[in-house]
Amino acid sequence: MNDIDVYQKAGLIEVYGGTLTQKRTGPIGVKSAVLTTSARKSWLAWSPDNTPAINAKQIELELDGDTIRAGTLTVGLILDDYTFTGWSLRLGADMPVDPALKPADVPSDLAEAVGKAGTLKQLRGAGSRRYVATLPRSLKAALAGTSGRSVRSWVIILDGAGPGELAIRRLALTASDVAGSDAAPSNISGKVVGGLAAAGKRIELILEDNQTRSTELGLDGSFAFSEVPTRLAASLRYRFEGQDYYASLGRWFRPLAGAMVVDVPVRPEFDNPGRKEPNAAETDIKSEFDTDDQKMSIFRYAKHRRTVWPGGPGYPREFAGRAFANNFGHLDRDRAFDNRDRCLRIAAVGGSTFVALQVKAYEKFNVVLEGELGRRLGRCVEVISAGRDNGDLAANYRVIRDYIMKFSPDVVLIEQMSGLATQMDARILKSTLGWSYEHNVLDDFYFDANGALTFRPWDSSWALDAVAPTNEQLINGLGIFESFSIPYADFAPEAKASFDLFAAIANKLKDDYPNTRFVLTTGHDQAVCHGSNSCDGKFAMPDGRSVRKGTAQLLENFARLCEQASIDCLQPPVPPVEEHLTYQHDAHYSVRGHQWLARHFADQLAALLSRAGLGSGN
Repeated sequence: MNDIDVYQKAGLIEVYGGTLTQKRTGPIGVKSAVLTTSARKSWLAWSPDNTPAINAKQIELELDGDTIRAGTLTVGLILDDYTFTGWSLRLGADMPVDPALKPADVPSDLAEAVGKAGTLKQLRGAGSRRYVATLPRSLKAALAGTSGRSVRSWVIILDGAGPGELAIRRLALTASDVAGSDAAPSNISGKVVGGLAAAGKRIELILEDNQTRSTELGLDGSFAFSEVPTRLAASLRYRFEGQDYYASLGRWFRPLAGAMVVDVPVRPEFDNPGRKEPNAAETDIKSEFDTDDQKMSIFRYAKHRRTVWPGGPGYPREFAGRAFANNFGHLDRDRAFDNRDRCLRIAAVGGSTFVALQVKAYEKFNVVLEGELGRRLGRCVEVISAGRDNGDLAANYRVIRDYIMKFSPDVVLIEQMSGLATQMDARILKSTLGWSYEHNVLDDFYFDANGALTFRPWDSSWALDAVAPTNEQLINGLGIFESFSIPYADFAPEAKASFDLFAAIANKLKDDYPNTRFVLTTGHDQAVCHGSNSCDGKFAMPDGRSVRKGTAQLLENFARLCEQASIDCLQPPVPPVEEHLTYQHDAHYSVRGHQWLARHFADQLAALLSRAGLGSGN
């Protein structure tokens, strides 16, 4: 943990009994990470994807001046064998017990490892709010190993100081007791490792101010960049088959003065050489219905809890499927309504492809987009993610109204795809899912007898009225899911009604929130069209005419819908056929797909925001 956004590093962040925010200083840089406690004992854990071998001699902690002077702070590491090595620091007398503070529900793999450690050694002072301790020999040996998995989790615990703030500027393993200087430049060298590096291919070095350099790999996959400034965050990127592979330190890291060796591992997203199926017993998802300000229930995941979804049965497992729900119950980093650092605020709402149970927060498109758009604009950007399965615009209306708008976003991205469009007409919904439009698990809108747009929330007393789907076609010979993939002029009335309803809801949102820009986004139809051979083609209408059919036409129709609703569109292009952006047996975005989505959103948003005058400024 240092002056780089911790969510731009490779690993899983977990928070128990508190909320984690960061004081932003730029697109990637932070002043400190702040754990605001809401329990007597608060925990923060970071489980890195990779642990490079390091010749460390000590652990170093630097606190910000905002840290509460109460309770006991514990920092340490859980190793691969589940042993914990930690140190403690008395910040001050314990605060009086507050019976309103509920104990944090900490997973056993963290709590038991720390609990077995016994008496901890003390951190010693080494300057203003800086503390150090020498590493034991056994820990030094473990960290010097080459397995890449020596550290299971970093752990930070604040006991007896709730409610309050713990502000950490730096927590790191170092080789020296002398504080480093960033005056000298960095000379970064290393290798692309993992068997997929090819001599002559290029690797990029991108800096926080959007400077970009590249160099060719050597015969052994080696590379070098000299005279790299240490005042800017840096990102190493090796692109292979459309996916960026980053340094073992994470997507962004702080260059160190002098010589710095950093490797770029290239490996499968999920290594499953035996092609084993997911173990259903690993599935651990707790969702709930929260009560909003209007006393209506909103679907969300349990706050500050792991979610584990290894995939469905019958196919080889393709992803780890480990995520973490934030302080509001969404699969996203922790968020705060107060825009303390005056970042550009963007929200993104959608369906299960935006929810993204399959990936960790740092791999998800919205967190990738924060850095990618931020470096293009030269300012900090927040991209707040929310949504739900089957999350069409009507189903997400209350999420926008009762959650998203509390952040006062500058822009709201609304996911749209052919599958979501099928849910916004009663006949099409009955055909595709078998659900009654009036009684199903989603909120909806309809036009009443006087033509007024009317909101109808999900009714828990009549949760679902359903029959088997019929896949009844609206146009003879045209699959029901292709109803939106022919020219708009040839749409069936039900397909036009779906578009009309979307436009009406979008106009309501614009009227209700005139200071926010609403933007329709696509991506999933483009990502999957090669696999279904539906990117572009022809269809013979019942009257004998041949019309265009496919994703290319669908995108034209969505562009027309944006014009109808008087909102902007973000539409990534259809990718090359060799770029697989979803999992083979699961239609959701892979890590490669999330990167692709973020990359195109960043490019198009940068242009859109520049035209709108939102690109720069504080």
